[in-house]
Amino acid sequence: MSFFSTRKQFYLNFSFLFLFLGGWLFSYIQPVLKGLLQEDHLFYGTVTHASIPSVFGGTNVPFFDKTMFRINGDDEVTFYLYASQEMMDDMSDWFSFAARNAGDVPLEIGAARVDDNKFVVHSLASTDGEADFDDLVMDYQVYYGFVFLAAVIVLWLLALVFLICWLVKKRR
Repeated sequence: MSFFSTRKQFYLNFSFLFLFLGGWLFSYIQPVLKGLLQEDHLFYGTVTHASIPSVFGGTNVPFFDKTMFRINGDDEVTFYLYASQEMMDDMSDWFSFAARNAGDVPLEIGAARVDDNKFVVHSLASTDGEADFDDLVMDYQVYYGFVFLAAVIVLWLLALVFLICWLVKKRR
């Protein structure tokens, strides 16, 4: 007789766990998925503030590590750049957010509005190089967006299965 086969709470606990993990993962991919459905806007300016927030500390996990930056001294609007470490390394040949002259390099930014003051970058260009729509959106955001969306759906289906098992299981 297995330990977990006699415990009805096992099913409910795992149901909540998978529901929570799916919701947490969905919160990370939601801005990207919203950005895919919105129209792009074009911005010109120089970077005045940049940060790379990460709970995991540079793990190169898609959508967990992102670069947040602001342009032209506007502290209200934030741009989110979702790119892999390889893309950031390629981009560092012509632009780096950590460089001393980052505020002097003029940028052309194509971004989609996902919230009042939040934009997801779809293309980024300067006089020295560019990260185009195909690389940032089609090869990275769309691909990993659907991979993560599939993972979220699987987690939520597992939560539903465990919830049904909890409802059906008779208490001993």
